[in-house]
Amino acid sequence: MGLKKKVNKHIEAPLLNILKKYANTDSVRFHMPGHKARAAGHIFEEFKENLFKWDVTEIPGMDDLHQPRGPIKRAQEKLAELYGADKSFFLVNGATSGVAAMMGAAIAPDDEILISRASHRSVLSGLIITGGRPVYVMPERWQELGVYTQVNSKSVAEALEQNPKIKAVLLTNPVYQGFCPDLGAISKLVRSSNKILLVDEAHGPHFGFNSGLPMCAGKVADAWVQSPHKMLTSFTQSAWLHVKGNKIDKNRLQDFLRLVTTTSPSYILMASLDVSRAVMELDGKALVKRALALADKARYDINKFTPFYCVGPEVKGKNGIYDIDLSRLMVNVSQAGYTGYQVEKILRKRFKIYAEYADLYNIYFLITFSNNSRDINRLIKALSALKARTKIPKSIIWPDKLPKKALEPKAAFYSIGEDVPLKQSLGRVIKEALVPYPPGVPLLMPGEIMEKEHIEVLTALLKSGGCCQGVTSEGFIRVVSNA
Repeated sequence: MGLKKKVNKHIEAPLLNILKKYANTDSVRFHMPGHKARAAGHIFEEFKENLFKWDVTEIPGMDDLHQPRGPIKRAQEKLAELYGADKSFFLVNGATSGVAAMMGAAIAPDDEILISRASHRSVLSGLIITGGRPVYVMPERWQELGVYTQVNSKSVAEALEQNPKIKAVLLTNPVYQGFCPDLGAISKLVRSSNKILLVDEAHGPHFGFNSGLPMCAGKVADAWVQSPHKMLTSFTQSAWLHVKGNKIDKNRLQDFLRLVTTTSPSYILMASLDVSRAVMELDGKALVKRALALADKARYDINKFTPFYCVGPEVKGKNGIYDIDLSRLMVNVSQAGYTGYQVEKILRKRFKIYAEYADLYNIYFLITFSNNSRDINRLIKALSALKARTKIPKSIIWPDKLPKKALEPKAAFYSIGEDVPLKQSLGRVIKEALVPYPPGVPLLMPGEIMEKEHIEVLTALLKSGGCCQGVTSEGFIRVVSNA
């Protein structure tokens, strides 16, 4: 008791304090994680009661994540059964570790890999670890909404024809906005050229549970990664990796998983993955149907009762969009005279509504079966309180061509670097990736050359209130020395 009093009295914990403050706010959560701070059944209630009791390590009887023989092995087998995989793996270092591991299993140093430029930055980690040589394919743009969309099958076909040494193809399904490529058509191209198909499906663990959702990568991919913490109910940082067929060396895959995974895996995270799987196995179709119904209502009401436009199924087949995840709400606000940053701040400050994220022209909300009708009603009421203003001009034109390359990503990563002001970086070779938010697509990857249009785009983005990973608050970027 004395120790407890002493800790409570003298401890200074800024992170704990901000978490407690947010938890005690009457907030509406349209962001990750998918559980929205609501327990999905009595099992998750048990997590709260037993958090410290269940936080154990790999003692006898608890199995070993890196060489499972008992309960972890059985839990992963049940996961593979649910998603139609030959083998599935729990990930406790996020989907990022899964992306790097499946890249490592598919390619060797100096192998070429075709990558959509609309990829998560975890792909860069995979390139550095493997020493792979990226062949990029640009996604199409939707200039009116200010975002990149998806790569089309024609671009993939051209890249495969022009680069016959490509060993694997890595796609993202879906991208942050919910846009999906034509996996069926692209998989046929990959198969016909005897390549390996990898899919980052971090945002699509609910695919396959409803015919109104896009195709699950498991139908066509050799390996795919999913993040159930994003759209299902597991805890943040938990994910899973699936593999099917004989094109992926499963032993090599496990070697890479050991390389990128902690030797002290969290049993809390693994248990949440197991329970998330169990929930979907038991009632997944009904739960996803409920989430889609909530999203459909929100989309209809936003388009009918507010000055904003919520993207829907009408975009299929346009601007590189083959399919779309309708459980995600992409709301364009620029045509009504607002920036996404302005609306995000208004919702957060005035209405205690927390979006997933915002860009210059849009704001995004993730709808899962852990949301409810009250959440949707509060969102519609808040958005309808905003009145239309003068349309915001399109001040940023995203590049539609690939940058020039001086070095491969791994070589740039291991080069000596220096910090220079963004405005004085013309012609320099980038050492640290520059990833603007919006749109979350790398503007420049390590080893690529800064050109005038890149400086103009980044300057306009930062001036408008956006941010870019790789640009410091003082306006400096990291470049390769003497290059």
